[in-house]
Amino acid sequence: MDQNELTVGELKERLNLYPDSTKILISGGLAFYRFKNWGDDAVVLEFNEPQGYLSEVFKRRNPNVKVVFIDTAAADMQENGIVGSIDVNVS
Repeated sequence: MDQNELTVGELKERLNLYPDSTKILISGGLAFYRFKNWGDDAVVLEFNEPQGYLSEVFKRRNPNVKVVFIDTAAADMQENGIVGSIDVNVS
């Protein structure tokens, strides 16, 4: 199993240390959306923010950036002419 995978049993074991009332916070400003079935033996954790496309050129120039998520409210504002662009700066 690679580092991007966790079984339901492993997750339950880790969460078993906390009472049911404990809040789970997601860092990075993302909002939980749902668990989506992915085949017969996998589930994907999805967020409200869609994943942005990273071009091959961007990935070569920024090898430490694995994924970007787009704030859909900002994208909606852009479509309505309120925001000129969505900028992504990597420092």
